[in-house]
Amino acid sequence: MLKIILPLFITFFCLSANATEAPSSKEALLERFLEAHEAKSYSDIEALINWDGVRKYKAKMIRVYTRNNFGRKVLKTEFEAADTEFLKSFAVGPKKYHSNLPVTHLMRIYFEDTVGDEEPEFGSVVYLVGQNGDGYQIAISVNDQKS
Repeated sequence: MLKIILPLFITFFCLSANATEAPSSKEALLERFLEAHEAKSYSDIEALINWDGVRKYKAKMIRVYTRNNFGRKVLKTEFEAADTEFLKSFAVGPKKYHSNLPVTHLMRIYFEDTVGDEEPEFGSVVYLVGQNGDGYQIAISVNDQKS
């Protein structure tokens, strides 16, 4: 019995460890995101996000917004240059924010927004791509605790 269970346990542990590793490139991050989007797996998308400093309300809004995009057809994707200095510290009104990872690029995903027989409309969503020592993740703008 142990001869059967032990290999299964080792295989499961190795697969779980591999699934939680951060993508090693921005392209790998995009690929994992698109796979999770296609599978409508919020938990897989959630694993790609750096949640450091993100408040509960903002996390809930990210979850709702992400799930609302499930089922929308992805038309194309692209990476754009990011204003890395701006994202280190910026203000919206009296509140100050910063990204919770050093941002390297913006990841834009274009969706088709067709409903019924209407003419197709197109919308896009932009994600901050951040890099840390472990790899790439989606970065989030968070409140600057000093403000």
